[in-house]
Amino acid sequence: MIELIESSLPTFKTVRFHSGLNVVLADTQPNATEKQTRNSAGKTSLLEIIHFLTGSNCDKDSLFRTPALIDHSFTATLNILGKTYKVERSGSDPSKIFVIEGGDNRTFFPTKIEKPSGRIYISNVNWRVFLGHALFGMPADIRGTVFEDTGTPTFRSLFAYFARRRSSGAFLYPERQAEQQLRGDWQVNLSYLLGLDWRIPAEFQTLRVRERTLEELKKASKGGALGDIVGTVAELRPQLTIAETKAEKLRSQLANFEVLDSYRDLSRRAAKLKGDMQSIGREAVSLHETREHLERALAVESPPDRADLQKLYAASGIELPGVALRRFEEVNRFYDSVVSNRRTHLQYEITEITRRLSENEFRLSALDSERGDLLRTLEGRGALEDFLNLQRDLSNLDASAASLRERYKAAELLEGESTQLDIDRVNLKRRLQEDHQQRKSALDKAILLIADTISELYDDRTGKFIVEATENGPEFRISIEGDRGGGISNVEIFCLDLALLQLTTERFGGPRFLFHDSHLFDGVDARQIARALLLGSRASAGEHLQYIVTMNSDIFDSLPLPEEINRDDVVVKTRLSDETETGGLFGFRFD
Repeated sequence: MIELIESSLPTFKTVRFHSGLNVVLADTQPNATEKQTRNSAGKTSLLEIIHFLTGSNCDKDSLFRTPALIDHSFTATLNILGKTYKVERSGSDPSKIFVIEGGDNRTFFPTKIEKPSGRIYISNVNWRVFLGHALFGMPADIRGTVFEDTGTPTFRSLFAYFARRRSSGAFLYPERQAEQQLRGDWQVNLSYLLGLDWRIPAEFQTLRVRERTLEELKKASKGGALGDIVGTVAELRPQLTIAETKAEKLRSQLANFEVLDSYRDLSRRAAKLKGDMQSIGREAVSLHETREHLERALAVESPPDRADLQKLYAASGIELPGVALRRFEEVNRFYDSVVSNRRTHLQYEITEITRRLSENEFRLSALDSERGDLLRTLEGRGALEDFLNLQRDLSNLDASAASLRERYKAAELLEGESTQLDIDRVNLKRRLQEDHQQRKSALDKAILLIADTISELYDDRTGKFIVEATENGPEFRISIEGDRGGGISNVEIFCLDLALLQLTTERFGGPRFLFHDSHLFDGVDARQIARALLLGSRASAGEHLQYIVTMNSDIFDSLPLPEEINRDDVVVKTRLSDETETGGLFGFRFD
């Protein structure tokens, strides 16, 4: 239940609601157009504020992000489960719902402290979860539950049935709270509100997604992007059979392929020659390295300088007196002989390595010539070439067969999925029928509520609420006798919404209010409007229940209200007007 709507905007007209029927009146200029009264009286803006304070999205095009309002906050005082909650939200920081009152229950109401201000707030996401739990019996913590998945009932989708927006196309179809609402969404959420198994329509939606994917694949396989990749089972089966048979025949030929003995000998000889040539090449590298090392050693090999020897012996005569030393000439001859012998040995080694390198080069040339002759002989015999050609052909056939096999499997999956989808759809319809039978009491209650409402609205018409289990999920429709003129389609929406208010209040507690914009009654006869207000008043007669209607004052004053409704008591004290610049909800006009 909504008790109070306020704003930090100084000129804002605070709106206080009471239990039961609440009529918010707006005085409009005669002959004023829709464009002229935009943001003037503020009836529609009041509905938007209620949505804003119950967690609606606030994107860049939102009313609350306009320059005139973005720096101001809006506050709602709500009675939820018998407890008062006062919350505030602004367009400048829409992700936070500041809790002025009622934030002490931390178990199901995870609040935080804003560091700069020290104020308590709850994130908009958690605020929605809390409202879904408190008003519609959804889990207090959706983590780890089925409600965490996509395609499940959500608070915002459920709530929108109790505060329909004309701007969203909510007054076009009773079962939809928005013109663009997907079939799966309204089937799931209405089933939840009516007490049916919502998981079945959720599975129907999953089935529709699978079907759309399959259709796209089928289109692609019939000449689109996948036309040459997939194909059909009927087309691919003979192609695959032929390809596999050809590959098997060729594999058998290769297994029985015979090569002449002389060819085998020549092949082995060619392989050996190749190995010998590689060995010679490796040895040549080693010999070249050794020869370079010996040549460097020969270049630095020389006897010591005679002056150095003389200095050495002179020093020996001084430092070692009395020691017998050989004569200088004998020592000199000794060193000359040692160096000569060393240089002779190095020169011999270099000559020997050079000889071996020449022999290896000659042998390598001979082996290469012989191997070339053998390969030309083998090629001329044709055995090697034929064998390699067969192997290449087999590889190509195997690759082609493998590709066809994968395409065949893909085609089987596509056609099998189509069959499986038909089976799943039939099974889902059967489960839906069984669920409607098992929940007959819930359906009967909704059917009777709507039938009674129609009979109260019309003396000369009958109507019914039809819930049908179809192969596309549950269908919900209201049928009222007569033509579709006179605002009957709008009356059908009223009947469903009023029934939902009563059903959800009984089952979950519910939002305990129903808000109808005056546009719902466009084209509706004054007598039906008066009776609708009476039925709304009766349905909200209980404690903390409300039926809120915005209406132009001239229309309200002309309604033939029954004595049961006191005009003065049901009209909300705050009165709106577009006759002056300051008469609207915000106290000024803006684009």
